[in-house]
Amino acid sequence: MTARDEALRHFKRHDPRFFAATKPHHGALAPALAGKRTRKDLFSALVSIVVSQQLGVAAADSIFKRVREACGGALTPESILEARDATLRAAGLSAAKVKTLKAIAEEVKADRIDLISLRRDSVLEATAKLVAIWGLGPWSAEMFLIFAAGHPDIFSPGDLALVRAAERIYGLDKGDRTSLLAIAEKWSPYRTWACLLLWKSYRATPLPAAASGRHR
Repeated sequence: MTARDEALRHFKRHDPRFFAATKPHHGALAPALAGKRTRKDLFSALVSIVVSQQLGVAAADSIFKRVREACGGALTPESILEARDATLRAAGLSAAKVKTLKAIAEEVKADRIDLISLRRDSVLEATAKLVAIWGLGPWSAEMFLIFAAGHPDIFSPGDLALVRAAERIYGLDKGDRTSLLAIAEKWSPYRTWACLLLWKSYRATPLPAAASGRHR
C-alpha cells in the first residue's frame, strides 16, 4: 500500500465528509510525497519559497530565474552570499527578501541548520528551526516542509486557498480558525495529503474572493 493509499484510508475512516468531497482528486495524487533530495535541492527549494512570498506563481517563477542567473546559474549558500545585494535587488527581490536569503545562506553554510534532517524532526521542532531564521514565517516553513522535505503531517492554516477550500467543504464561517484546526486534527498524521487535496479542490472551483495564500 502506498503512502497515498494509507492517507486516503485514514480520511475515509476518520473524516468521511472530507473523503467524499475530495474524491474527484484522489487519483491525481502522486503515490508518495517528495522523494530523496540533496542539500543543494533543498536549499534551492527554500530560496524559491522565499521568492514566492506574497507573489503570484508567474511573477515568482520569473524572479526566481533571474535570481539564479544573478548567482551564476547555481543556487548555493556560497553563491547567495557572494552576490551583491544590489544585484539581487535588480533581479526583482525586495530588500527584506535579500536579507532573508542571506540569513538562510549563513545558517546553512555554518551548519547551524541541516535541511535534510528537518523531515525527521517533529512538526514543531522543524518549524521552530526554520522560523528562527530572519524573514521566515510559518507559511514559508510549512511550504518547505510540504513540498521540499516531504513531511507527511503539515497543515498550513495561514494559506488562504486551503482555508477557503475547507470553509466550502464544511460550511465554516470565514475566520473560524478554531473549527478549522479541530477538523485538521482528524487528518493527522496525514495532514500534508489533506493539504494537497484541498489545493486541488480549490483550483477546480476557485472562489473569486480568495487570495493565493502566498505570504510569509
